Amino acid sequence: MTELGDAMTAEAPVLTRADPPKAKRRRWLRRKPVRRFLVVTHRWTSLVLGLLLILETTSGVILLYRAEYFRATHADFYAHTESAHPVGLQQARDLVKQAHPEFSAAWVSNDGGIIAVGDTEYTEAYAVDPGSGRITGPQKLSDGVMGWLTNLHDCGFGCTTQPGYVSWLAAPSPVPEVTWGELVLVVLGLLMILLAITGIVVWWPGFKKFSHGFRVRLGKGRFARDYDLHNVIGIVSVPFVLMWGVTGAAFYLPPVENAWLAITGGSAPDEAKYSFTANPAAPGTPDIGIDRASAAALAASPGSIRYLVPPAEGTGYYTVSIADDGYQPYGARAFFGGDRTVYVDSHDATHVSSVDAAPEPTANRFYSKVFEAAHFGWLVDGWWRLVWVVLGLTPLALMLTGISTWLFRLGTKRRRRKAKAA
Repeated sequence: MTELGDAMTAEAPVLTRADPPKAKRRRWLRRKPVRRFLVVTHRWTSLVLGLLLILETTSGVILLYRAEYFRATHADFYAHTESAHPVGLQQARDLVKQAHPEFSAAWVSNDGGIIAVGDTEYTEAYAVDPGSGRITGPQKLSDGVMGWLTNLHDCGFGCTTQPGYVSWLAAPSPVPEVTWGELVLVVLGLLMILLAITGIVVWWPGFKKFSHGFRVRLGKGRFARDYDLHNVIGIVSVPFVLMWGVTGAAFYLPPVENAWLAITGGSAPDEAKYSFTANPAAPGTPDIGIDRASAAALAASPGSIRYLVPPAEGTGYYTVSIADDGYQPYGARAFFGGDRTVYVDSHDATHVSSVDAAPEPTANRFYSKVFEAAHFGWLVDGWWRLVWVVLGLTPLALMLTGISTWLFRLGTKRRRRKAKAA
């Protein structure tokens, strides 16, 4: 959205005696210094970091369908059969460990009709057909173009296990616990927040001309058309741009999330709910196993198991991710879906902790179950995700229309100087 007024038309205006003198223009600027500052801020942040922002949002649009793309291009991996007595998660993991003892089976997941058994790096997995027990794989989970785009969009090329890794982008930045690649993503997220806020101010046409903010003058020339398109596209996309900016920056900079929750009436997230301490067990006490841990988790939080991590060395508990039978904000996520987390003591099935059972402010619940999940489009199916695709491409449309109006303005200034010289 630019600062040019609705009175501008497609024809290049020529300087005449009717134009306001410099003194009047200076008085206008003094009356609207804040708006002028926001206009300049909006313009230059768009110009300086616009290309990086386009790369981030456009790659995100493609990754909206990463799960569907992976399943469609790995049909053999997802081949499965029906059975009256299907293989369970524990048995699937045991089958993979017996067939491939060198493989580090660190997690299991119900995905697309098969049971995936993955490694500690979350980069490779075997598929077990629940109907027959047949093992397929191993299969890379982050290879090819999608892996490269994921490294760009999620890590700023700082993920060591994905294509496109750049070593210096994985190095620590001046911000504690944030790499240089992650810092770039944080800056882009904050930029989106800034563009959304300044865009609203720049777009605001006033109460009397409110409807003008949603019109597109198609018959008034290139400038009027692109100026109106820039305004309308910008204001329609503001909720999504703001959502992507807040959640994107908050992934690596938690104070952004805390600030958003404070503004919306929430409170800082209780990090203690994500910790769990297993009870001391007598030497030789057997592990309860995946199946008993799953049953204990479902008893505490009914639904269906999507993803389970057995105890790592020194932890002493299972982490179980459960999908709700109704609303599933993370339902479309591949392998690591699930909307509620339950911890289960690896030696005591009665000792469990449901992360989502504790009461919390509505703003916190909205952030975790709607706002954050909306960043990826996981809370809707593929057809509804087309809305995310269209709005995810709005930064590209805003760049094109913004450049068009900017170039027209520069041409207008040149013609005015020539007219004045003549």
